[in-house]
Amino acid sequence: MSRLLDQALSNRNMALAWEQVSANKGAPGPDAVSLKRWARTWEENLVRLRQAVLTGAYKPRRPRYVSVPKKGGGRRRLAILTVNDRVLQRAVLNVLDDLFEPLFLPCSFGYRVGRSATDAVERLLQARDLDRRWVLDADIDECFDSIDHELLMGLVMERIGPGEPILTRLLAVWLHAGRCDPKLARGICQGSVLSPLLCNVYLHRLDLALCREGKVARWTHIRYADDFVVLCSTQALAKRALQRTRETLARLRLQLEPRKTSITHFDLGFDFLGVHFERDEYSYTWRDKRVAVEGEFTGFLYDFGPPGYESWRK
Repeated sequence: MSRLLDQALSNRNMALAWEQVSANKGAPGPDAVSLKRWARTWEENLVRLRQAVLTGAYKPRRPRYVSVPKKGGGRRRLAILTVNDRVLQRAVLNVLDDLFEPLFLPCSFGYRVGRSATDAVERLLQARDLDRRWVLDADIDECFDSIDHELLMGLVMERIGPGEPILTRLLAVWLHAGRCDPKLARGICQGSVLSPLLCNVYLHRLDLALCREGKVARWTHIRYADDFVVLCSTQALAKRALQRTRETLARLRLQLEPRKTSITHFDLGFDFLGVHFERDEYSYTWRDKRVAVEGEFTGFLYDFGPPGYESWRK
């Protein structure tokens, strides 16, 4: 058995994956099997799941989808996987996280160990205080639904290498099961265990392009999953960052949502990760109360997370 697969399917890691899935709670998937029911025979279930993978008998179920309202309007479609699929994805994620983490750049804050939305906001305010007050406020059009499977698998294989055929097959069948349109090889479902990591792998190319040029242009790129901003000292640099973003996303077969992408300024105000920034003040809502802070970053009063991402927490 290959090294990564051996680590993922080890007794210790599989048991840990079950503990993590159980702790996250969650509703039954398309097979209607609840966590409580799965827990009654969890040891036997882990053995059967491991054997199914090794014999090629494992096949994921197409997720059950629920629609939840977005804070800013509209609705978000979240996937609910079977417990089997959640546990196995979690076991694989435990291994792949360690593999990919060294590649990711400091500008990426979403769903990485030891990094948070609070850290992203702190970094943003540091850039503001360096007088980088022109902002490219960008929105990728249907990012998760548009991620190309061929490109994604190519990026993943660059790191995994050719010696993991079973693990590669698992990733491929999970992508297939989570397609938004069964006829199109694109899209990763929001709500699946692996989605945050796969998003980071895919958009790592955007981070590389913007951070590489940012060293020369002296702009600050900050990304949390598919939400990102670029803070610049001049409007001209913000326009340059916009052009570079468009070019890089085109190579990733993605595009910006023009109605939600703009070049703005701290004097005009903008929102990022559920926080409103305007002039030298930032504000957010906590327990139906508006909390406003002026000046330097003082930290949050609670465990803050951007709205809509709760189901992805590890």
